[in-house]
Amino acid sequence: MHETSIALSILAAVEDAFKETPGAKRVTKIRLQVGMLSLVDPEALRFALQVVSRDTPAEGAEIEIEMVKPRFRCNRCGYEWEPRDEDIEKISQDPQLSTLVHINPDIVAQYLTCPRCGSNDVEIVRGKGVILHSVDIETEEESGGGQQ
Repeated sequence: MHETSIALSILAAVEDAFKETPGAKRVTKIRLQVGMLSLVDPEALRFALQVVSRDTPAEGAEIEIEMVKPRFRCNRCGYEWEPRDEDIEKISQDPQLSTLVHINPDIVAQYLTCPRCGSNDVEIVRGKGVILHSVDIETEEESGGGQQ
């Protein structure tokens, strides 16, 4: 389950923010953005974060996950677009393609053409990674915490 390795990386960044916050008492909220092309299972990631954060300042923190739809750009004409939900579903339902995308999300761009000019010189500009958006940290000065 690669969600566990992702959770460990997120926890390391959260702990760094905690250590850099004067008077930090505990982490109250972790906000994540998960790109749909990452094919990360948000509930598996949430569970993994809950497990790896035991006995850390982040234990019991609320975990907020926003799923981010992919966005593509044509390198020829500059047009940007988001795929239809049906297209994303088709990728996730195809075992071979979903495995490829899971390993290398950029592979999706090789299967696309620009809806405006027809070029196949397409890049992914959003929706393929996991981003730690913010961390709320309760401090001694304020109950309810500062935000990182």
